[in-house]
Amino acid sequence: MNILGIKITSHDTGAALIAGKRVVAIAEERLCRVKHSHNIFPARSIAYCLKECGLSHSDIDMVVIDQIGRTEGIRMRELLERGCGDSFSRAKIHIVNHHDAHAAHAFFCSPFEDAAVLVVDGAGEKMATNLGVVGTETETLYRGTGNRLTEIHKTMHIRRKTRFPYTTGVGKFYSLISEEYLNFGHYNEGKMMGLAPYGDMRVLNAYPPERWFVEKDGQFFCNPLLRFEGEGTIAKKREPRLLSYLRMFAKVSGLFHIWLRFSPLGESVLIEPAVFQEIRFEKPMRERHTPLPEPYYAAVARAGQEVLERVMVGWGKKIKAITAAENLCVAGGVALNIDANRRFLEDVGFKRLFVQPAASDTGIALGCALWGAHMIASLPRFWEMKSASLGRSYTEKEIVAALDTYKDKIIVRRSSDISTDAAKLIADGKIVGWFQDGSEYGPRALGNRSIVGDARNPEMANIINKKVKHREPWRPFAASVLAEKQREWFELEHPSPFMLLAAPVVKEKRALVPSIVHVDGSCRIQSVTIDANKPYYELLKAFEKETGVPLVLNTSFNDAGEPIVETPEDALRCFLNTEMDALVLHDYIVTKK
Repeated sequence: MNILGIKITSHDTGAALIAGKRVVAIAEERLCRVKHSHNIFPARSIAYCLKECGLSHSDIDMVVIDQIGRTEGIRMRELLERGCGDSFSRAKIHIVNHHDAHAAHAFFCSPFEDAAVLVVDGAGEKMATNLGVVGTETETLYRGTGNRLTEIHKTMHIRRKTRFPYTTGVGKFYSLISEEYLNFGHYNEGKMMGLAPYGDMRVLNAYPPERWFVEKDGQFFCNPLLRFEGEGTIAKKREPRLLSYLRMFAKVSGLFHIWLRFSPLGESVLIEPAVFQEIRFEKPMRERHTPLPEPYYAAVARAGQEVLERVMVGWGKKIKAITAAENLCVAGGVALNIDANRRFLEDVGFKRLFVQPAASDTGIALGCALWGAHMIASLPRFWEMKSASLGRSYTEKEIVAALDTYKDKIIVRRSSDISTDAAKLIADGKIVGWFQDGSEYGPRALGNRSIVGDARNPEMANIINKKVKHREPWRPFAASVLAEKQREWFELEHPSPFMLLAAPVVKEKRALVPSIVHVDGSCRIQSVTIDANKPYYELLKAFEKETGVPLVLNTSFNDAGEPIVETPEDALRCFLNTEMDALVLHDYIVTKK
């Protein structure tokens, strides 16, 4: 079957195509060059996937779309027709739950035949509960066996437009602090995770744990009532003054009981759930690019990270107790939190963990396609994500054409041993853009669209932050390491092929690679095998031969605020607009005139 999965609304739209046993996937932002592609219909992504598989619209047997918002409010079929007309008239159209799509891209990409599956999201689909109240899903637990997923439990919260007025899930709690208090902007929770190790426990210790989150009936609820000095509560906008007076008057008068007894609106208007009291912070941070935010703001980030990790451990213990599974798959935006992921192994006791690199909404399109293949069409499992390279490879002709476009600005030479030549450039202190094969799916550069530097240079992190990435100087970098050498350099036994686990750098090694050691002694790790990425593995081997160190500093190939590069033209533009020293395009080494 040819099955197309698409995410067509909200943020991180995109497409994924299963054609027989081949899987191609791309985020729309890589093609439209608008980060997170908010509400941009994935027309480019659909065309990209079809072209790569040599198919037309009429060849598609099934189209699967995830539902965001209430079905009667956001009609996905209408959005599909508006974007594609009747191009998919031959295909069967299926609309699936948002968290079901998350669970599918977690479990059906994994190597496991049996696993617990945990989806932790900021906000998923809206739906009516058994009490008739409309809620928004934030966490869902599943059991995955063979080619089937079974839902175990779903947690929902009342939501007013974009706000959660009473309780919220841990994903939205975390993003409230990151986006609206620390002023990091939309979808930049990774900045808060990087800032947290600089903070102390003063803010978390100012309030007892139950003020931050509570466990009730086996579910975890977080406090959205975060009030900032001089500003309103971010989770609940100020209510009309008349309604406020009504509440006050009713509560101090006998009319309160009469209202409740005789008015159908009495309870809903006058009584609100009092699950949490407000947590008060100092004035929000406004300056985004200070060398290092003030200690108080770092302490707020630390508090948010601590709460997130504790809640995630709680969910991990719950699903392990229910399933008794040894394997865990995690999906949703919170699955990108590398410190929380490590605790599933260390504190919960799962033996194996799988988080695919597009764990956030970027992976929804792939999840839709896989849900269609296994849950709708009942196809047997046929594929495992061993490599994140789900994009197309660019031909020699396309690369030469791109080089020719910029021939007045660049010097190009072809290498007969690109790994050795690039390794020497890196060892000489050069910042190298590395472009090979198909692009990686998700927000992590894993050796196909990477910027690479020498971690031995104590200034390399500062140089890349300032000259290339143009981002905050306190943000950490990841390391790509030969998989067989991982344990020699990092205190982590579990493989980390997709850079979704962090671990302490071995103390004796920290002075050798200072640019990848964060303030707490940890590092985000990508363990590289020859099977998953041969060109990148060979680069690391060549660098080890040159320097004795089997790892390099790795960051995504993009400037701040831009999506990761997709095409050779994108790579050349980014190279010329930053202070990178060299660019490797397949076997070509490019420098600037």
